[in-house]
Amino acid sequence: MVRALREFRIRGVKTNIPFLLNVLHHPEFLEGSITTSFLDENPGLFKFVPSQNRAQKLLNYISEILVNGPLTPLGTDVKPSVIKPQLPHIKKKDLPDGWKQVLEQGGPKAFAKAVREHPKPMLMDTTMRDAHQSLLATRVRTYDLKKTGPYVAKNFSQLYSLENWGG
Repeated sequence: MVRALREFRIRGVKTNIPFLLNVLHHPEFLEGSITTSFLDENPGLFKFVPSQNRAQKLLNYISEILVNGPLTPLGTDVKPSVIKPQLPHIKKKDLPDGWKQVLEQGGPKAFAKAVREHPKPMLMDTTMRDAHQSLLATRVRTYDLKKTGPYVAKNFSQLYSLENWGG
């Protein structure tokens, strides 16, 4: 449990992970001799050592350089390469219907009914949100995300939802 909590990374919001680590390291907890007054008797459990967050600092630096270019002059006259990923061209007529079409065609009541009657798990994909908010520190442009829209619509049309901007 300690290893899992130490390796778990959540950025941007406060969590109770430092508190849980303090509890898991406390001698009374390890002995199994705690009572309901354990928290009251151990105010030190609520004193936290801030994490170094070195990985996030490195990601912020890399994303800043990738998006805005280096802050110092380059040691060469060679211009940075421009990467233009090739996404497959998908025509609108080739897009299968998904949950959005259920809502548009039947309205909210028909949508709610279809969801309740759906026999399989309803899945939400958070890849774009996570990539934008966490991995690239909000450096992914709307312009770039929109380019992937047709591909995502075609290949993930049966997902219940897609999170793009923080839910």
